[in-house]
Amino acid sequence: MRITAKTVVALAVVLAFLALGDRWAVLYAENLAARQVQKALKLRAEPEVHIDSVPFIGQVLAGSIDHVTVDVPDVDAGPVSVAQVKGTADDIRIVGSLPSSVKGAVLSRVRGDVLLDFKDLNREVGASQIHLRPGPGKNTVLAGGDLPVGGKQAQVRGRAHLQRTGDRGLRMTVRDTRVVVPGLLTYVPGKGGGVQLTAPVADKMDEGELQQAAGKHVRPQQMMKGRMLDTLVDHPSLLAPTGIDPSLIRGLQKLREPKVAQQMEFSAQLPDNLPGDIRLRDISVTKNGIRAQLTGKDVRVG
Repeated sequence: MRITAKTVVALAVVLAFLALGDRWAVLYAENLAARQVQKALKLRAEPEVHIDSVPFIGQVLAGSIDHVTVDVPDVDAGPVSVAQVKGTADDIRIVGSLPSSVKGAVLSRVRGDVLLDFKDLNREVGASQIHLRPGPGKNTVLAGGDLPVGGKQAQVRGRAHLQRTGDRGLRMTVRDTRVVVPGLLTYVPGKGGGVQLTAPVADKMDEGELQQAAGKHVRPQQMMKGRMLDTLVDHPSLLAPTGIDPSLIRGLQKLREPKVAQQMEFSAQLPDNLPGDIRLRDISVTKNGIRAQLTGKDVRVG
């Protein structure tokens, strides 16, 4: 019994050292992989890499690793910053022979989760006064904010729709854009839009002078035609009874489509040089921003 006890203790010590060595090897591999990812993506900080493979050394010697996850914060992606990238790889096959002739690896299955934060989009898409938030419909985004127009503080409102463009891109297009000057008017830029005065302001206009300037019968309450904006610019005296400064109308004239919508639109495309069959599978709008799901197979890495 004494010999058996000593054997068990010795075996436990050996297993402990093996487990400790396996854990040390995992930490070393995680740190090495993090440095390589940081270098490849030119990141400011190392990402978090977690290798979920037990026993790690045994799997490495067998030439295959079960599962690896990578968490990369704040990736510079050109026009915007990607707030977070989370990736997982399963069944990683080592290419070459250990320990000195490793040429790379093949990631059999890859899944990724990419977050474009609304805060980054607000700052970098091109309309710093505009704020984005989730819309009521599927894959819709509401845009709103304040914009100085002709010495007045106007409110910009719009609805954007997010859609996938093929298997490698996404695009956010803006519709139903309108500019509201509280208490005075609403301006809808683009075809079919125009100026809509509030009732108290419209009642102050001279309908006869408006008809003469426009060349047709137009009621002040129904000025939702694009050319009526030009009529008010060309005949600023029409605005005299309303107290509206003509510079406000001239400012609205400069906000014609597609300028207003373009300030809030956004598109992105996966790089063409990505290894393997990596594609965009799904996109969604969450409270924090736009999420994209990526999948890939047989991704070769050096």
